Amino acid sequence: MAGSLRIEPLSRDEIDSIYEKCVHVLSTYGVKVDHDDALTRLAAAGALVDADTGHVRFSRELIEEALKAAPREVVAKGGDERHDLPLPHPDGSFYTSTCIQSMLYHDPESGSFVDVTKESFAEWCRLVEVLPNIDACAIQTPMDVPAETADVHALNIQLQNTSKPLNILAYCLETVPYFYELLLARAGSEEALRERPLVFIDPTSLSPLVYKAMDLETILYSIRYGVPVAPSSLVLAGGTGPSTLAGAALLVAVEVLAMVVMTQLLEPGHPTIACAYNYTLDLATGNALMGCPETLLAQAAAAQFMKEGLGLPVLTSSLQTDSYVSDGQTMVSKSLQPTMCCMAGADIIYGAGRLGGSTLASPVQLVIDDRLVEIERRCIAGVTVDDDTLAVEEILGAGAGGHYIKRRHTVRHCREAVRPDLFVAEPLDMWQAGGGKDLYERAVERYRELRDGLEPLDLPDDTRHEMDAIVRRADEALVP
Repeated sequence: MAGSLRIEPLSRDEIDSIYEKCVHVLSTYGVKVDHDDALTRLAAAGALVDADTGHVRFSRELIEEALKAAPREVVAKGGDERHDLPLPHPDGSFYTSTCIQSMLYHDPESGSFVDVTKESFAEWCRLVEVLPNIDACAIQTPMDVPAETADVHALNIQLQNTSKPLNILAYCLETVPYFYELLLARAGSEEALRERPLVFIDPTSLSPLVYKAMDLETILYSIRYGVPVAPSSLVLAGGTGPSTLAGAALLVAVEVLAMVVMTQLLEPGHPTIACAYNYTLDLATGNALMGCPETLLAQAAAAQFMKEGLGLPVLTSSLQTDSYVSDGQTMVSKSLQPTMCCMAGADIIYGAGRLGGSTLASPVQLVIDDRLVEIERRCIAGVTVDDDTLAVEEILGAGAGGHYIKRRHTVRHCREAVRPDLFVAEPLDMWQAGGGKDLYERAVERYRELRDGLEPLDLPDDTRHEMDAIVRRADEALVP
């Protein structure tokens, strides 16, 4: 049946076992929370809080009450309802987000690795706006602004250059309030922001089992303004988490569940998306591997558990590669991993445009990923079987030795096939006559065509001026 292609890394008994172990860890040991106000509020909501150490434990009853309160469906909204992302996907498919926090940029013209700048990130956001298979725009790190406020500058750039939902996170505790000032300025009012939150935001565990003041502050502000939270775990298997696949998946589940519980205790029913950003430590080199089989399987297991065991919409960091160029290794990683994770239950796959692990963004790879996702979506959609698609009457009508080219059934269905324009589907002589270009060369040409037509959003001048003024205030307050 279309939309139903699925894999199950975990059995039902294994999902139940992981859930029980999550409850055991959170009820007997708990987590450490570095935020006094949050500790006070959590204690008032029934959590077992040690104010001296910051340790918080949750009873089974509190955990299950929180999970019942968490919405099973969430809509990630941007500045334009055309780009709203209902989660889970109504067709059983998935959405995409670009790569987060990139500091390096692969320049398509020079081929060199350069710093992300305000200008290049603005172009990136505009590129996201026009690519049909890229659904959300993640924050990056412009390196030509003060480090103390780089995230504030970046969010301002996003809000002025794309209307698609934004995937963001704060870089420090002090910048969190400025994020919400910018969102309020862009939305126009608190009521408008609640109706159209513009972003989903990632509070992130400091694995293992620690939650920074910045991330609890993010949750508290998100609750105040109705912004969906996307709690994420950054377990590094063999480093900040167990080296086994099951152990890594379990710690991801524990860390995400703790943030889900805290969010729901503080504001029952608040929209929440469970996120797995876990990777694998290569003990031979010290590198964090994003495209290896172990990362793929641990993320797929975490995705299935969080979807089936917790009942939440799921994001995985699975459109990734460890290669620094758009080569065969990149295509293998970006084909296999997201497909597996989506078939295991992920609703959003993150990492479009990413090269080289966690630091490098490539606009050409973003163009390639846009087309690659089109293929992956078609594969995951599966096969529709009904009287029309089985085409018995067509087979009988064509008969032995017949053909189907002129039959109405063929005309009716012939445009359903996916034909990504970057992937060669032409005879050899035509390909050679066109210069014999490979995928990367074709993507560069397509990037240049798109780049020449990119424009910022058409926002009122007073809105832009207010947002720019907020960024200046942040610089004045936070930059020495």
